[in-house]
Amino acid sequence: MKYVISMYTVMAMMVLVNLTSEFLLNGEYSAIASWLLIALFFFGTLFFINARYVFSKKEE
Repeated sequence: MKYVISMYTVMAMMVLVNLTSEFLLNGEYSAIASWLLIALFFFGTLFFINARYVFSKKEE
């Protein structure tokens, strides 16, 4: 269950970075925000892979 919560947290952080970049910083640091979004997407993918592995082992 901790992997699912971690995936949700990463998704919320992605939205927060995107909104902060566009509305608070007026898009001035959009390149840095894009790199952060890519890194967060990578970590979210890792959590997804771990969750699939853990949940598939519980069913067997």
